[in-house]
Amino acid sequence: PQQTAGEPDSPRIAMTDAERAEALEFGRQPDLIDHILSDYTDCGIVGEENNKLLCYLAAASRKMAEPISVLILSSSGAGKTALQDTTLRLCPPEDIIQLTSLTGKSLFYKGRHSLKHRVLAIEEHTGAEDAGYAIRCLISSGELTVESTVKDLSTGKLTTTANRVEGPTAVFITTTDPDLNPETRSRFLVLSVDESREQTRAILEHQRRQQTVDGLMSASNVATILTRHWNFQRLLKPLAVVNPFADKLAFTDDRLQSRRDQPKCLNLVKAVAFLRQFQKPVKLAHGVAFVEADEKDVDLADRLLRHITGGNLEELNVVSRNLLTLIERMVERQSCAGFTRRQIREFTGWAHSRVERYLEQLIDMEYVLVDKGRNGVKYVYRMASQLVEPSHLPGTFSSPSRSSDKMQHADPERVIEHVPGRTVPDVGVTK
Repeated sequence: PQQTAGEPDSPRIAMTDAERAEALEFGRQPDLIDHILSDYTDCGIVGEENNKLLCYLAAASRKMAEPISVLILSSSGAGKTALQDTTLRLCPPEDIIQLTSLTGKSLFYKGRHSLKHRVLAIEEHTGAEDAGYAIRCLISSGELTVESTVKDLSTGKLTTTANRVEGPTAVFITTTDPDLNPETRSRFLVLSVDESREQTRAILEHQRRQQTVDGLMSASNVATILTRHWNFQRLLKPLAVVNPFADKLAFTDDRLQSRRDQPKCLNLVKAVAFLRQFQKPVKLAHGVAFVEADEKDVDLADRLLRHITGGNLEELNVVSRNLLTLIERMVERQSCAGFTRRQIREFTGWAHSRVERYLEQLIDMEYVLVDKGRNGVKYVYRMASQLVEPSHLPGTFSSPSRSSDKMQHADPERVIEHVPGRTVPDVGVTK
């Protein structure tokens, strides 16, 4: 059953009529996406347009039956924590559970509704390694159930007691570990922040600008921005989403992994439509209220998928692939068959620890080979082969016909479009 406002773990936050009207107006704007990105910038996140939108969609999807979970993988100091923290600040505080550490069994003993339609955010995966199994189960099954043995104090006999923790829950985790457990990784959309020199320059300029009068005025508007987003997200209804384009979208079928990845990609389309629900008519079918995804939703989701494809469906994580690209560029420019880690550091500007960490994965995957080297002898590496960019991006949608005139709607005889003055039943989201 849907959690109600009367339950202790579901506080109701009162809004004034003015706040409700402002939140509705915000959600009905045709350029809602642009406003969200602009507000991220005002809150201190420069660039990262696709990552900001993916994080916001994932956070808002906590109210859906199948939320999106996000793993942000990048080098230390690149800004992954800032991106996650800003996303959490834009969510209503009552829906956020933010932790720095998590033991293996702790999630199993939470209150029954304490994680339901919440965002569970962990600052660094290292602090939750023991809870990996619980996190995977929470994402996949939408609930956790544990049975344990306890002693009855009155009789002295041993008995069993069960505890059930209901989801669904959107999970956010940041990490610098390129060797993250693949079983855990496969449950997430994997993002990597922009580590380019151009992005660094933009961040430094923004930091300096924050010390000026313009920066002071911008900071003073943050509280207003946060309140607007909190109220907007509080008004989002747990409506189901129908994708009339689903049978027209093709997905790569040459990998077993696609069986798990396609649902995540399709769910991203639903998350975009869910976020834009105030711009859509609410329909009814067999007593279930829903909104339909349109072509704009599919196109935006497809753009975002193309941005994250490398980090989700390739064997290399995004940071390692960036290093591989830079190494190939160095070999080409310097016309060198062999190279050392010092040459990599000098060419890329990466720190020693960063080169060492991600070069190790390239060696393990045999993209880079050890030409020579042992204790006391300098290591020299060489490329196993030239890096070939794939002609097809696995994990992105491909559709020769996605025009609105070919879209398949639900049976009009079984669908009633919501009109002003007509009450839509407050029904739960159906899977």
